[in-house]
Amino acid sequence: MKKFLKVSSLLILLSGTSPLWAGASDWSFLPSSTVFKPMIGDFRESLTGITAHLDSVRYEGQVGGSLELIRYAPQEDIQFGWGLFASAFILLDEDGATFPMRDGDFYIGTYLSSCLSDFSFKLDAFHESTHLGDSLQGIQIPLFYSPAVNYSREAIEETVSFEPCDYFRVYSRAGIWDLPFVVGDTVQYYASLGTEFYSPYWKIDSSSMRSYLTGYGKWDAEYSIWDLEFQLGIEWKASPNEPRAIRMAILYYNGLSQYGQFYNQPDSHWGLATFFDF
Repeated sequence: MKKFLKVSSLLILLSGTSPLWAGASDWSFLPSSTVFKPMIGDFRESLTGITAHLDSVRYEGQVGGSLELIRYAPQEDIQFGWGLFASAFILLDEDGATFPMRDGDFYIGTYLSSCLSDFSFKLDAFHESTHLGDSLQGIQIPLFYSPAVNYSREAIEETVSFEPCDYFRVYSRAGIWDLPFVVGDTVQYYASLGTEFYSPYWKIDSSSMRSYLTGYGKWDAEYSIWDLEFQLGIEWKASPNEPRAIRMAILYYNGLSQYGQFYNQPDSHWGLATFFDF
């Protein structure tokens, strides 16, 4: 956690490089939305939702979000933001008539973001920890407490997004775990590529709805494998300009488990998911 605080402090200092001569009207505090839009195809984005596996009796839950603290907008199509984000992910499995927790992963971090016309950028620094569920205590050795696999770690990553219209978006990310200038350990690299496709909105009474398709792949350099997820769903909101929405999707995932306690185990499943975008 100390390593994360060092990186966070560095990013906060960097956020002070915005032009100091800007007028007060260019700044806003606690805006209702973020400069960098959430990547709904990313299976570890800070979102809120629940997924039921269709090929097994398993459930996944996630709670998360971002809080933009400061925004600087010298022009309508040029914006800069700084904020915080956090998320939690749990995996539930069947055990008779109960559904005990197998794993719980937690993320907390800070970010700097910018938007330049159709391009947007985000620099993250965050801490991740993974914890064995109560149902496996005494059965499986928690990786979190294993000196050989210390799965409490920090990362820094850069994301670039391009959204030329309301119907298409593509983004790419690169990051490193265990920063060498903080801990001096072996660096683990990763990269990802994702895309989102949307249909035009159609009206249903006083609300709006559209369909969407996402594809997201993350390259794990340590295991030389792609973790892939695809979603096909619908988005329902009060109006096209309303940031809050409910999304329902069928998804398919194939790769290594995204849960830290099972990080090196294959995972392939279909799921029915509901997400709540705030």
